[in-house]
Amino acid sequence: MKKIICTLLALMLVCFAFASCGEDEVVDTQAHDVTNAEEDTITLSGDFKGEEFRILSAGQSKAAANDFNFEEDTSSTLDQAQYKRVLTVESDFNVDIVEDIKEGYSSASSGTPGPGFTLINTQVASGTTNYDLALIASYDVSQLATIGYLFDMNSVPNLDLSNSWWDQNAIKSLGIRDVVFFTTGDITVSDNNTAYCIMFNKKLAEDYGIDDPYEIVNSGKWTIEKLTELSKKVSEDLNQDGVYDENDRYGLLVWDDSITGIVNAAGQRCATINSEGKIELTLYNETTLDALNQYTELAYDSQYAFRYQRKQLDGKSYWQNNQGLFFTALVGEMPSYREMENDFGILPYPKLNEVQENYYTTISPYNSQFMCIPVVNSNIQRTGILTEALGYYGEKDITPALYDVTLKGQSARDSESSEMLDIIFENIVYDIGYYYQFGPYNKQLILYLREGNNAWASMYETYVNAAQSSVDTINKAYDSAVALWK
Repeated sequence: MKKIICTLLALMLVCFAFASCGEDEVVDTQAHDVTNAEEDTITLSGDFKGEEFRILSAGQSKAAANDFNFEEDTSSTLDQAQYKRVLTVESDFNVDIVEDIKEGYSSASSGTPGPGFTLINTQVASGTTNYDLALIASYDVSQLATIGYLFDMNSVPNLDLSNSWWDQNAIKSLGIRDVVFFTTGDITVSDNNTAYCIMFNKKLAEDYGIDDPYEIVNSGKWTIEKLTELSKKVSEDLNQDGVYDENDRYGLLVWDDSITGIVNAAGQRCATINSEGKIELTLYNETTLDALNQYTELAYDSQYAFRYQRKQLDGKSYWQNNQGLFFTALVGEMPSYREMENDFGILPYPKLNEVQENYYTTISPYNSQFMCIPVVNSNIQRTGILTEALGYYGEKDITPALYDVTLKGQSARDSESSEMLDIIFENIVYDIGYYYQFGPYNKQLILYLREGNNAWASMYETYVNAAQSSVDTINKAYDSAVALWK
């Protein structure tokens, strides 16, 4: 371990040496303090003499976010805002922003890392990197953090994570002893796009006499029990062959990963960072067991719920064919249903019970990406300035385009859905336990749902020792990584 630390310290010295060499190149930078409603400030002009600022975007193949590479003649409002942001920052700072998009992700089952981990790991180990900034899939970025290959963003000059364009919830949930190796905010749309939600078919709700789901949410009565009650009002053997299968209609179309969202929706987390800055397992308790049992009682009922992935089928087609009242999905999927014949609405995941105060929303561990900065950086001063500028214009231009126009204006088909989006984004959960895929957590939860198994206590007993061993190893690695910045 001492050898590793010495190596990392040497790499950091190289990093700071590069940064110092680059300082002469930014002497023309002029600070213009722009104050928003929360009195946040940022440098908004400078001269980097046409240098390239390279950004790596490496996420799961179906959700790798393109935040910085757009053409001038793009048609969508969001893409236009993305293009405008890049153009503005390039113009203000005389810099060329280049985004390198890599699709892929790490696999827990095979132990194969994704391109985000592979590229940064290889380059940092060699003492040079091609990237100034990166947006990397959660499974990969978490591993990079533990081996000390990421810059503490609280230590980056010209970068202020207290500004409103950085997600304070993410910083609180992911930071360890005031060291933040990865986070998110208005710089990217990937966090909003990968938020869990439940869509409902308004025409089917009307046909089957379903109570207004919006009113149920607003009254605080949207619970797992209520989801079950309403789902069980919708069941139809459409081809009348006496068998419930892919040809029929159901109350709920079940996405495998929805089980992880149910845990967070009940106000629980697979793992948390305690007051001592240590990750600890927090999944196994009576509240979590109650949520899992209630949800799987519905999900395993083949007359009212359809686990389409068990038949190697795409749930989107069943949703568009009006074969489900409710559909567990991601917010980012909404635009793809604009042409759907039946109107649909969007809801948060249900609470465990009415006593619970808030609705909580999971950011998909499989699909999400987080912002990070490789510890070897050719000009850390420049990286801080430009990252802050991209975040600032993300809040100013990108988030309004995504939230108010793309989601509220075009995808959501009624004003109530807009209110539901506010609820969904109000209490986002960043569960670090999912990002590290501890034994009985992310992976086993999903496997048990796939198998139709509800022996949650047995699952915990089987995997808890391996999970705790994994946590202990990661905590030791974090001790070393964090110590480099303290």
